[in-house]
Amino acid sequence: MLMLVTGATGKVGRAFIRRLLADPSHGGARVRALCHNRTIDAGERVEVVKGSISDRAVVERAIDGVTHVVHLA
Repeated sequence: MLMLVTGATGKVGRAFIRRLLADPSHGGARVRALCHNRTIDAGERVEVVKGSISDRAVVERAIDGVTHVVHLA
């Protein structure tokens, strides 16, 4: 499962990602975080895509291969 998370650097987005990755029932989950102004640390299960949600090319790149979208922006 590959989740695109918009708003990943905000309070809710950071908490969502932290809890998702800590939940053993989602052990295979990977996160692609769309970050605009701020960034988060990439890791084994976290990939960072920098850019704006209003930029079509960025969104097309970010959504490639994604199975779930969590829109928190």
